[in-house]
Amino acid sequence: MSTRTRPSSPAHGGRPARPRFFALMKASTAFLSATLLVQGITAGQLLSDGGSRELHHATGPVVTVAMVLQIVAAFLVWRAGRGSARHLAVSAILLVLISVQFVLGGSGDLAVHVPLGMALFGASAVMVAQVWSPRPGRTAG
Repeated sequence: MSTRTRPSSPAHGGRPARPRFFALMKASTAFLSATLLVQGITAGQLLSDGGSRELHHATGPVVTVAMVLQIVAAFLVWRAGRGSARHLAVSAILLVLISVQFVLGGSGDLAVHVPLGMALFGASAVMVAQVWSPRPGRTAG
């Protein structure tokens, strides 16, 4: 699949136009990472002193909302014709892993739940870095 870009114009400082809905994708990746970070913080508090159980459980559904928003944004950017299908695929994989994470957390299997949570946050941080960084060969602006 090829990616199409608009020709650069002097009105835009010679930069190619961003895909439609790209701002939504940037926001959704940041929101997802923030919710996963909160989950990690509350999990650490839960494991260290038993506190934050209610907050950890209450923010779980927020992670799901953030993940659905991320998939919608990735789909809209891809569907607009200039976005990468890779972000959509990664978002779908993260949704599956987050679903597994909920099941593991509910069953009390911390031996897998905790490392998977760390991996999910790491993957979301990589996605933030990819979405928020300028494309190769371009300057930030």
